[in-house]
Amino acid sequence: MLTEPAGASCTLTRDGSIVGVVNPTPGTITISKSTRDIAIRCTRQGNLPGVASATPQFQAMTVGNLLIGGVIGLGVDAASGALSYYPANVLVTLPPESFSSEQSRDGFFTQRAADIRRLYDERALALRSSCTPGDRQTCEGRTAALERERDEELRRLNAQRFSAPIGG
Repeated sequence: MLTEPAGASCTLTRDGSIVGVVNPTPGTITISKSTRDIAIRCTRQGNLPGVASATPQFQAMTVGNLLIGGVIGLGVDAASGALSYYPANVLVTLPPESFSSEQSRDGFFTQRAADIRRLYDERALALRSSCTPGDRQTCEGRTAALERERDEELRRLNAQRFSAPIGG
C-alpha cells in the first residue's frame, strides 16, 4: 500500500468489515482472496482523506482447475474468489488540506485525474492483451467493471476538488 504523501494510516474494508490496517504507509498487507471489492480509506494530518478501491482481477492460470477438478472445482473456485487476485500495489493520493490558490488546487486535481486515467488505461490494455477469443464475454465484463471503477474514482476525486479549501 502506497500513499502520496507517505506516512498515512489506511483502513481496508470488505463488505463493511475491516480486513486490515496499514499504518504507516508505505506498507504491505496480506488479504484473503474474494470476489468482493475492498474499500480503502487513508488519513494523514495535514491532508484530506484519500479513498480508493481494489477490485479482484481474474487469475487465468487457475482455469487449469477445470482439467483437474472438473466443472465443480471451477465453480467452487469462482464462487470463493480463488480465481481472483487483488492488485499488488495500490496508490492512494491524499490531497493537501488546503491550497494557496484556486489555480494550484485545480492544477493538483487535473494532474491527479490524468494520472488516474493513465493507470486505468494501462490496466485495461493489460486485461485486453490477456483475452482470448473464447473468453470475449468475460473480458468485456471485466473491462466494463474496470471502467466503472475508474469513473467512480474520478467522481470521488472531483468531489474532493470542490471540498478542498483555498488559503489557510
